[in-house]
Amino acid sequence: MAFSPRNSMTTCLQATEGEELIMSKPIYVLGAGGHAKVIIDALQSQGLTPSGVVDPVAQPGDKVLGIEVIGGDDVLQSFAPDSVWLANGVGATPKSRVNAKLFAIWRDKGYRFINVRHASAIVSAHAQADEGSQIMAGAVVQASAVIGAGVVVNTGARIDHDCVIGQHCFIAPSVTMCGGVQVGERTFIGAGAVLLPGVRVGSNALIAANAVVDADVADGGCVLRA
Repeated sequence: MAFSPRNSMTTCLQATEGEELIMSKPIYVLGAGGHAKVIIDALQSQGLTPSGVVDPVAQPGDKVLGIEVIGGDDVLQSFAPDSVWLANGVGATPKSRVNAKLFAIWRDKGYRFINVRHASAIVSAHAQADEGSQIMAGAVVQASAVIGAGVVVNTGARIDHDCVIGQHCFIAPSVTMCGGVQVGERTFIGAGAVLLPGVRVGSNALIAANAVVDADVADGGCVLRA
């Protein structure tokens, strides 16, 4: 099992780019579904209002929480990569990781993703959150935790001290990670799961909702509900 989120994208954009630069660029949300609503709400809680929603299926002119759909990928590509921020409004399921694919596609084109942190989330000043990470309402991230690029820490999840979460993991609502847990890349952890101190979970693994993980899980492994 490889745990190297520190070596992938270790830039916490809000810290390095500065608030003024973030505010100076329009933000476009990818996707017009339920996860996009949560992202728009979280951005608004930060005092940031998206300039539009990009979705190739939704009808241009439709609105998501009052934010207008401007069109599909062709419209977004009319903007220079360094002139906008993107926010990934596509969620994940145990069988679908479209969000990670979208991140890779647009990052390869030179676009960058803004960190999303709901105002009600509690994040230690000694934690690290990498590019495009999303920390939702009521979540807690403790000291020396590392949240990799594109990771979603969903509503009310608890990430304790020294946890390391690899890029593009999806941490569902109310997950509890006790201290020192390590998770590889693109792993899905279902709602209400509990990972006990120091366990290591590999990449592309699946932890079912309400499961209790008390032993290491290999790459591609699956832990069913306890």
